[in-house]
Amino acid sequence: MRGLLLLLRWSLRDLRANWVKVAAIAVIIGLGTGSYAGLTSSANWRRLSNEASYGLLNVHDLRLRLVEGSTVSRGELEAAARSIEHSAWITGAEERVVVDLLVDAGTAERDILVTGLMVGIDLSGTGPSINRMFNDGGRHLGPDDAGEMVVVLQHSFANHYDLPDRGTLTVGGGRILTYVGHAMQPEFFLVAPEGQILFSEADYAVLFSSIETAQLLSGTDGVNDLVVTLAAGARPHQVAAELEAAIADRTGVGAATELLADNTAYRALTEDVENDQQVFNLFAFLLVGGAVTGAFNLVNRMVERQRREIGAAMALGVPRWRIAFRPLAVGAQIAILGVVLGVVVGIAIGAAMRSVLTEFLPLPVWLTPFQPRVFAGVAAIGFLVPFLAAAWPVWRAVRVRPVDAIRPVHLAGGRARRHRLRRLSLPGDTFAKMPFRNLVRSKRRSITTVLAVAAALVVLVGFMGMIDSFMGTIDRARDEAVKSSPDRLVVGLDGFYEATSPRVAAVTAAASVGRADPGARLGAHASGPGGSLPLLVELLDFGQAAWSPTIASGGTGGIIVTARAATDLGVGVGDTLALRHPVRTGPGSFSFAVAEIPVSGIHPYPLRPFAYMGLEESARFGIEGEVNLLNVIPAAGFTTGDVKRDLLGAEAVTSVQEVAGAVDNIREQMGAVTGILRVVGLAAVLLALLIAFNTASINLDERFRDHATMFAYGVPVRTALRVAMTESAVVGALATTVGIGGGVAMVWWVTRHLLAETLPDLAVEVILNPGTLLVAVAMGLAAVTLAPLFTVPRMRRMDLPGTLRLME
Repeated sequence: MRGLLLLLRWSLRDLRANWVKVAAIAVIIGLGTGSYAGLTSSANWRRLSNEASYGLLNVHDLRLRLVEGSTVSRGELEAAARSIEHSAWITGAEERVVVDLLVDAGTAERDILVTGLMVGIDLSGTGPSINRMFNDGGRHLGPDDAGEMVVVLQHSFANHYDLPDRGTLTVGGGRILTYVGHAMQPEFFLVAPEGQILFSEADYAVLFSSIETAQLLSGTDGVNDLVVTLAAGARPHQVAAELEAAIADRTGVGAATELLADNTAYRALTEDVENDQQVFNLFAFLLVGGAVTGAFNLVNRMVERQRREIGAAMALGVPRWRIAFRPLAVGAQIAILGVVLGVVVGIAIGAAMRSVLTEFLPLPVWLTPFQPRVFAGVAAIGFLVPFLAAAWPVWRAVRVRPVDAIRPVHLAGGRARRHRLRRLSLPGDTFAKMPFRNLVRSKRRSITTVLAVAAALVVLVGFMGMIDSFMGTIDRARDEAVKSSPDRLVVGLDGFYEATSPRVAAVTAAASVGRADPGARLGAHASGPGGSLPLLVELLDFGQAAWSPTIASGGTGGIIVTARAATDLGVGVGDTLALRHPVRTGPGSFSFAVAEIPVSGIHPYPLRPFAYMGLEESARFGIEGEVNLLNVIPAAGFTTGDVKRDLLGAEAVTSVQEVAGAVDNIREQMGAVTGILRVVGLAAVLLALLIAFNTASINLDERFRDHATMFAYGVPVRTALRVAMTESAVVGALATTVGIGGGVAMVWWVTRHLLAETLPDLAVEVILNPGTLLVAVAMGLAAVTLAPLFTVPRMRRMDLPGTLRLME
């Protein structure tokens, strides 16, 4: 026992002698394991909170929407649900009225004029039982509000503009509404208007009202929407098909269904957790990998320094386990320090993530308990992995013959090794060749150092590349949307009207409107050899319109789809796809038809659903000569805000959207997400710097006698420094090359696989800005090359006689 205590004290002495390098490795372990623990805890919190929030508000399993512009009598949709073959699978069905409208919630201090959506719900009882609302300000809607000009604002919009609990707003047609509260509703935890991506609360307002109020504002006495909940074990796709068929048979009106799993916001909240976890796992693996190589190099150097002591102990018959105890104890102490720091880092990151998540993802229930299993698992990994990395060189050292361990280093390599070194022919003098010979002589340490620095750079380039790719894609979308018309607005109407009708003329005659190109937009569903997906088909006059999509390949004459849609459908220019589209069957009613449409062109817009056809194709949809949208350019001297204010009072206008403003708002909202990624990138920068410093310090320790010999013969410190910096520069160049390549691969994996599952409608390209590459080169090449500068004071203070004094 006394011997073990002596060995433990001895190991503590080794620890103190290398405390700077030990601290650096412990910090690296702490960054890797702590980041993983904190980020994984946040992922578990999101899972728990998503499940609790959706359960509390009883989110729908299936939503049915009538074709745009169609309504049916109240009660028809619920009756159709009760009439299907598997009606027993349906546990609840509620009708709604969902209408687009323009919303002016501005004050004297600022303008807030945005496109909106009103969801009319049944208030005859205690309110909806499906997609319930969670009040977080003001009051709930009640039976007395039925038919009144009273609404509740969706939380994200109200929170973005910091609106009070009560107030007034104006909607299209000049009607004034009173809002009496703010509420969260499961369909709109994240705001994602049709045809757009997430985080659109800055320019999209959702209002909740009674069915009667929505009918008054939309000028109809019917309903157009149904939400359904299903029993456990039900088959949602089969129920959806039976519902669509039942509606068509009973009313002659076409309907489209959407499963909860296909809802953009739901998919982003749920699937994004799993995808984030995969990124966290990779991030932690790379950071811990850097810590492992650092621990391996440090303990290997310590074992090499103690080689003669180990040989003498084995020659005296000391048990190998006692010999191994001292360096293994150092490895264990490093691991323990790393685990302690990892717990601290994990708790700190978890606290920061909790604050960001609760602000950025508005859920009615947030469950953020401490995750003991996560931290226990991370502690085990944080201890075992660096400890095992330390065990490897110890195991190798105690397995050699005592005479080989005692033999001097310059004799231990044998003739074969010296012969290989002689064969390495390089230009220049001895000091020019020395860095490369050093790298070859210690190949294992050189390779592990390259991999350690490269791991940090993969994280840095990967996370910064994700920011570049996402923001670059959004910028590309903006460029394509505005092109030569940066002030273009898309004006939506509440139905289809003759192009010469008074309601269309009210838009074109507005003083602020300079040009208004007629068009139409309809929802459709395309199928091809590769699969099927929903599309938003816009009809426009390619020859006369001020704006039309860029056609990257092909031309007009058929349907023009995005490159992402063409890939997912398995079609190209000249192929045909099956388009299930609405066709007018009577005044105010549409049904569906299927037609084979040739793919005439591909356009580069990154949002997958957008497709275009010529305005002459309107006869195919039964709307020849009719429009439901206008592409508007403001008149000279007027702004987009002027157009919005002028059209607020137009009776048929339901939306006025700035194409540039919508993209800009999404870019602004993504600031919080990119902020989190930048924090991770900073952790990678710190990791690279620590590894670079540790590498330089270990190199100096390994070559202390080499440097002392050079200094004894009059070689200046600057020459030794040049040798060390050249060696580091080679390592840094290799690590930078591997790191940038790995980072690009990481970005490709995230954008093409993870984001393709979470946001399938957004085609994110792999983009690396020059600034990202410069940072990577600065960290991987410049930082590693300059790291030996920190060893200059130790070189200058070197005790030459003491360093060279060694009995062989």
